[in-house]
Amino acid sequence: MGKIKDINQGDVLTFIADDGKHKAIICTSVYKEKSPQNFTFAATTVDQEGLPSINDVTENGFYGIGNRIADYFKYSEEEINNMWNQHPEIEPYHLGSYGLVIWRKDFMKFRDNFNLIGNLKLVDNLDKNGNGSMNSSDWMFLKDFFNQKFKNVLLERGQKQFKVKAIIKN
Repeated sequence: MGKIKDINQGDVLTFIADDGKHKAIICTSVYKEKSPQNFTFAATTVDQEGLPSINDVTENGFYGIGNRIADYFKYSEEEINNMWNQHPEIEPYHLGSYGLVIWRKDFMKFRDNFNLIGNLKLVDNLDKNGNGSMNSSDWMFLKDFFNQKFKNVLLERGQKQFKVKAIIKN
């Protein structure tokens, strides 16, 4: 696969963590208006030996929270209904993701460690409707963090697993 030159909302990147397994992250938002530029990703539950496909990612989960939605980061009625159809237990709340923020200048230094496997049409403002984020702009941190540590850290921060299908636009 060629070098990743740019990241867009919905891009799904995979990489191999320290445990030797493939992991996947989904870009929930990008900030490109002015420097410093950054990308925000949601961690998924993908944890497999071989390179995952887009279908593998959509059949897995992501880490986030059922949360009150801000007046200025609303979802459409169709998006909310999809969330509630996939996860009726969160109603009347809406899904938000925990953000893994990677600064573009840092990402470019270790982009060769990632594979871009496709793009999912995600709801907008997913990370803005979450309740936290962390700086993940270091390759050594990422590959170590996804060596099973991330599950416990995110659970300790109140994050739960939700279906990726719940955040994809129809």
